[in-house]
Order: sequence, then C-alpha cells, then structure tokens
Amino acid sequence: MQGELLAFDLETTGLDPDRDEIIEIGIARFRDGSLVDEYSSLVKPQARISSDISHLTGIHNEDVADKPRIEQLLPELRAYFGTARVVAHNAAFDLAFLRKYGLPQGNPQACTYELASMLLPQAASYSLTSLARHLDIELANAHRALDDARATGRLYWKLWQKLCHLPPNLLTEILQASEHLAWSARDLLQAALQSSLRAQRPWRRLLPFEPLAKPPPLELHEAKREPLPLSRLDALFAEGGALAQQHPRYEARPQQLAMASELATALNKGEQLIIEAGTGTGKSLAYLLPAALWALQNGQRVTVSTHTIPLQEQLLKQELPLVQALVGKGLRAALMKGRGNYLCPRRLELARRRRTASLDELLALAKILVWLQESDSGDRKEITLRGGDWALWTRISAQDEGCNATTCSTMMAGICPFHQARQQAEAAHILVTNHALLLADAQVDFRALPNYHNLVVDEAHHLEDAITQGMSRRIEQRQVLANLRGLIDKGDLLDDFSRRAQHKLKQEDGLRLQAFLSDIAGAARTMRRYFRSTFDAWRQFASAGKSDNRYAVRLLPAHRDSSRFAPVQSAWDQLAPYLLATVEALEKLCSALPRYAKFDIPAFDESSAEIHSLWRYLAELQELLQQFTVEPQPNTVYSLTPGTQRDSLQLQAFPLDIGPQMDEMLSQRLESVVLTGATLRTQETFEHLQRRLHAESYRTVALGSPYDYRRATLLYLPSDMPEPNKRKAYTKMVERGIIALTTALDGCVMALFTSYAQLREISKAVTPRLKLGGIAVYDQSFGGSRDLLLENFRRADKALLMGTRSFWEGVDIPGAALSAVVIVKLPFAVPSDPVFAARAETYDNSFQDYAVPDAILRFRQGFGRLIRSGSDRGIVTVFDSRVIHKSYGASFLESLPECTVKFGALDKLPEHARHWLEQKT
Repeated sequence: MQGELLAFDLETTGLDPDRDEIIEIGIARFRDGSLVDEYSSLVKPQARISSDISHLTGIHNEDVADKPRIEQLLPELRAYFGTARVVAHNAAFDLAFLRKYGLPQGNPQACTYELASMLLPQAASYSLTSLARHLDIELANAHRALDDARATGRLYWKLWQKLCHLPPNLLTEILQASEHLAWSARDLLQAALQSSLRAQRPWRRLLPFEPLAKPPPLELHEAKREPLPLSRLDALFAEGGALAQQHPRYEARPQQLAMASELATALNKGEQLIIEAGTGTGKSLAYLLPAALWALQNGQRVTVSTHTIPLQEQLLKQELPLVQALVGKGLRAALMKGRGNYLCPRRLELARRRRTASLDELLALAKILVWLQESDSGDRKEITLRGGDWALWTRISAQDEGCNATTCSTMMAGICPFHQARQQAEAAHILVTNHALLLADAQVDFRALPNYHNLVVDEAHHLEDAITQGMSRRIEQRQVLANLRGLIDKGDLLDDFSRRAQHKLKQEDGLRLQAFLSDIAGAARTMRRYFRSTFDAWRQFASAGKSDNRYAVRLLPAHRDSSRFAPVQSAWDQLAPYLLATVEALEKLCSALPRYAKFDIPAFDESSAEIHSLWRYLAELQELLQQFTVEPQPNTVYSLTPGTQRDSLQLQAFPLDIGPQMDEMLSQRLESVVLTGATLRTQETFEHLQRRLHAESYRTVALGSPYDYRRATLLYLPSDMPEPNKRKAYTKMVERGIIALTTALDGCVMALFTSYAQLREISKAVTPRLKLGGIAVYDQSFGGSRDLLLENFRRADKALLMGTRSFWEGVDIPGAALSAVVIVKLPFAVPSDPVFAARAETYDNSFQDYAVPDAILRFRQGFGRLIRSGSDRGIVTVFDSRVIHKSYGASFLESLPECTVKFGALDKLPEHARHWLEQKT
C-alpha cells in the first residue's frame, strides 16, 4: 500500500513475551517504497542474555551494559510510531512484546510472514533471510534489528506490488471468504483490488487445469521374453559410442558398463540381484539404459523406485531425456506419486464453496489459489506447505474415496492432475516412483501403480525403513482430538450433513436422521473427555521416573502386567465402550448413505467421503488401542513417544521383522528385482542387508568406484582424541579441531553429527570464534530446511556446515566448495530406540552382528559426501577414537575405499590438511 509505513524488528532474550525482554529495537521508515529514515537502539534487560541468544544475534551482555532500559525509550518510540502502518515479519511475536508498553496505539498493521506465505506459495522458506535472498533484498546482518527492519520494509513493498498484480476475481474471492474473520490484512487486499481494477487487469480462470490427450496404455505382453544382447550395451557405453556423442563430458567407466550388463542379465533371466555400485559409477544410466532397451524390445514396464525426491527429479529431468535420445522417442517414461501428492480440482471447488473455518484455512486457501496462477501441475512438490496449510490440503488432495477413475474422467472431464499422472504411468515403459508408494501398492492388492513385473530399487539401503514406516500404525493425540472436535463443534461434519439432507427428506425421516447424528455427536463429546484421560494415563506411564518429557518407551508384555499399568487399563475400560459404539453407529450411517445420494444434496459426495473416512479412522483407532492395551500382536513393536506438539503423545506400532513382507510383496510376486545403491555392504559382504530383507537367495555383485581415492582422499585419524564417554574433554577437543581445521581451510568444511544436542553445544562454542575470521556457520540446530542450509553453504565464500542425520547422505557438493568432512562421532543407532532395541534382541551378538553393521552403512554414507567427481580432492577426519582403539573400529576403516590414511595428533590436522590440498595431483 502506498504512503508511509514503519517496518520494525525486535531482538529479545527469548520467545515468551510475558517473561522475556527486548534487547534491541530497529525501525525503518518507508515512503512509497523508499527508505527515508531509521531508528535503532540496544536495550538493557533486567535479566542476563543467554549464550543461545548471543549465539543467534551476536548481542552480548557487555554490549547492553550501559544502554537504556526499554521504559526510558518509550516517549521517543511513541512519537516515532505515530499513526503510520506498522509492518513486521511474524508481527504477532514482535507486537506481543511491544503491547506490554502500550505500543503501537491503534496503528494499522501488516505481517510480511503472513503475506509472503500467501503470495509466494513456491518459496522454499518463509524466514526473513530466505525471502530476502529469494527476492534479491539486501540483508547483511540477519538477527540484528535494524537490518531486519530494513529488509522487512523492502519485502513488504515487493509483496504489495505482487498483490496489486493478482487478478481482480481472485482478490474478490479471498475478500469474500474473509468477511466473517478478524483479519488485519483485509484493508490491504481491498486497496489492492481497487488498484487492480484501476489498472484494468484481466480476470482469469482460477483453476488452470486442462484435459490432456490420453496416451495409449502399455499392454504388457505375456509372450516369451526376448533377451537383450549385451553387445548393444557395449556400443552404447564405449569410448566414442552413442552415449559419448550425446553427452559431451562423458567418460567411459568399466564399472558402469559392468553394472549395465548385470542389470540386463537380471532382466533377461528374471533374476533377483543386489548390486553395489561405488560413487562415480553413474549407476542411474547404468540401470536406466538396459531397462529402457529391454522394456521397448519386450513391450514391458520396468518400475524404478527411489527413496528421495531429488533422485526422482534427477531421473526424470536429466537421465531419462538422455535415455530417450539414445533409444528412441518411442520410449515413454512417467513419474507416479501417491494420491496425496496431487490436488483434486473437484474437492478444491467444494472447499471454495464452503465457509472458511479459521484464518489459517483462509490463508491456506488463498495460497492455493495464488499458486494456481503460477502452476498448472497440481503437484504438491511445487508448493510449500506449512503448519495449518496441511489441514486444508488433506481436504483437497486426491486422497479421497470420492476420487476414482470414473469421477476423474466423467465428472471432471479428465482435468484431474492425479488422473493425468495415472494415464501417463499406464502408458510408460519406465515408471519412476518412491519406496512408500511401491509398498502402498503392494498393501492394497497392487492397485496403486499400473501393473509391472520388473523392479529396480535404488537407494536400497532405505528399503527396510520404508517398509517399516509403510506398515507402521500411529495414534497421534493431537489428530485424535482434532477429529473428535470435527464431530462436536458447531458447523461440524455431521451437522453440515444433517442440514444438507434434512430438507430433502420426509419430516419423520429427517427427524430420525437428526436424532441419530445428534447421538453420535453426544457420544463423541463423552469420548473426548475419556480420550484425554486415557492419553494422560499413557503419558504418566511413559514418563514415570524420567526427568523430562522427551521419552521413547517400548511397551513390553511385562509392562501390561505391572501395577504401574493399571491406570492405563482403567482409562481404556472407560473409553472402549463409547469408542466401539461410535464406530458401530458410523458404520450404520455409512451403510445408509447410498439412500441419500438420490436426493441430489449439494456436496453430498464430499460429506459422504468424509464420513466414510472418519468411520475407518475410528475403527482402526479402536483396534489399535485394543492391541496396545490388551491384545498385542506377534511380530509387532509397540512404543510411546512425544507427539508433534508440546504435551502431546504418540502411540506407534511397527513390524518387528519386515523380511516376510519383503519376500511376499516383491520377491515372490515379481519376475526380476534389482536392489542397488552406493553403500549396501558391511565388512565386505551383503549379509547384513540380505538378512534384514530376507534376500539371502539374491545374487550379489560389488563394483568399486572409478575414483582414485588414494590420490583424492586423505583420511586423517587423530590419535589423541578422548573417547566420547569422557564428555567434557571430548567436547573441548572436538571444538578445537573444528575451529582449527575450518580456519586453516578458510571454510569449505562440513561436520557430521549424530545428535542435535551435541551439534547445538559445539555450534555455540565454534560460531563466535569462526565469525571473527569471517567464516559463516550454517548449523541445523537453529532450524531451516536442509536444502536452504546447503544453498547458503554453497553460495558462501567461507563457511562451515554442521548437520545431523539427513546430511550424512544425498548431499552433493562437488569441487572446491567442500574440501573436508568431519565425522564427529561413529553413527551408532540410539540403543534405547524401541524398534532398534527389539530387532537387536533377535541376534545372539546384537552389537557385533547388528549395531556395528548398521553404523557402518551410515559411516560409509558420511564418508561418501566428500568425493563427488573425478577431480575432487579433500580430507575426511574422524573425531571418534573408538575407530582406532576398539576392536570393531577396524571394521569401519576396512569398509572404506582404499584412500591415503594418516594417524597423528589433532593439532597437526590443519597442517596436514593444507599440505594435502596444496599437493599437485
């Protein structure tokens, strides 16, 4: 909005406005988008500034010792604020601190976080730092009040300009949807609408979906397979061959041709194969090319499953276009995701007609509609969903019983994104999917994916976890109470259905329906009280004897027989009858729903689908709670963990041994299965992976990396590190080592941790020291997505990156941007983790035969972050002396490629690192 505004920011001693205090205030005055004045002051708090806050802001107690108290600044702040519009990023937080002092007084307000989350639906993050980078806004010193205030004002101006460029009909719809809500941004949208109308901006269709020409489905031939001649692969992968002609930087690698030949042999013979291909093999092309040739030749489909989205996108956007150029345009490839990844236009239309229930829902709906002005894919990966956005997405995604092929092709005329993705998948020779959908397909009688008989599983070391997660069941306290609230609150699902149905029925039938629905809602009210009592009993049971609320408890048969479990049993005895009665009532209602369909009730399909969904949810909930409390099932691990919100609880049931499911769902059903990845072996064998997946009969092949690790990698092992259990001395040495190495190399270092707590502690110690040398520190403990941290690290001239488990794999930083990797601690699983502990008990020597191999796989993945191309050169150092002094340490070292190894004092690490990088290769 044009005119004058004040963008402001506060730095505080904490997050609680009732207890914490302001330590810095910055205000930037803008007029018509230009900075015209500014105000800044440090503020002396009553309490001391914690090291965490100093670490984040750079403001220390000595900096504020002689500064005024906030009360002394109030007169000039009141004068400065005046009556101008005030703008802040996450305004609710900053305003809560100012309101204690009567500021601001009646000023119109705006929140750039709220506006950005609505107007920039594809932004990777909505932090001020990320948005500033995304929109090219200068922000030199994040988390300093004046710099943040300047950036906030400039961000607001860019958002206002985008708002004014939205179609008038979109702005009108958002305004109409917000009429019954208290929303501070309404006047901004009204002003933007007037601006848009004055500029005569065109009205647009708000749903951009169009039907696509249906490709011919692939009819799988049942005739005898024609083997693919391996000589065709020789010609493709040879020096100067077809692949080299299409790919200017291609280098022939014997390992790549060997892998392609093994893959073709498995397809030709219908084999089951495990093949490890070291870093640099080029395994994606090594399996895609023979799979494509074989599929085309035989009229078959080969499904490729990956664990991570980045690899799926790499296959679709980079490798498969190259494969199509090599084998011919007759090859069809597609990506298939689960229904929940696609927006359903039919359900979105229904949501647009319903009254928005909250401000969160309004903002989520506005974000979706803005997104559809920028993308017609309907694919969830193209929009950033946060917090309350997910509640709406579950109501408008294609994950719904009302979404089926008939509805998509007739009622929606083929415009549904999921329907179109399914059509592309049914026509594809190469179908790319993810482990989760692969297993969901097997669990629903193979109806989630088009039919296939041949499978390649990349990132196969994740397959056990994927099957475990796919077959697990969870009870989240927050979700249970939210679903019950939907049955109870005014305007809830049942009231809504009753209101729509009653005027279509005879009076007697309408009254009977209303009474029945009222009984269900009444039972839900009682159930909510008993559910709270039940969860309280579970929480007290789980946290007994523990000093904090961060527990993870494995529920054992002995627990159910103990006196400590009696309150849980008693609470369930009270809850169970109401839950069972409600499930039976909803089942009865679902069986009667078809009778109401003939009355043409508006949005009947949506209400019907939601009632069916709620019935199934409560039925599964009843069954699972019965198992948890009274009737545990064999081959199942039951655990209690903290929920996603404070004081919330989650009950989880996991399969103990997924091998039988793996054998039944994949090995027995398919003609060929190939499991591949860069790190599948431990202690030079595949035995660990084979046992975990019941894949002992699979043929195994190990292909080394084409990289010369002896020339490229120095593995430096400090011989004077204390063991990690000597916590204080060990922590000091880790801090010293990271500071010295990062300083010596001017950044370009990544440190891999096994816990957030240790990362946070080390980060607080090393960050101030490194900042003195101009080295930025990007650490995972202060939040932010992995992709954003990686982007910041790559762009920085001098930086240290500190990450935990998600950084141990899938991180690709080739070249000089990454010169050293620090493995702070051997990545053993937490022994108390319920699933790990239960599986460990199935081994005679659980540590040597299960814990060590499991840790070796992660250790190899962490080591693999360093060398990502043939020209890379760098250092890996391990700060865990157990790798030297413990008997099992040799197993970790022997699992690595043959690199240059040096033992020495920690103090000598920087010198050796510099010397190694300076050597000519």
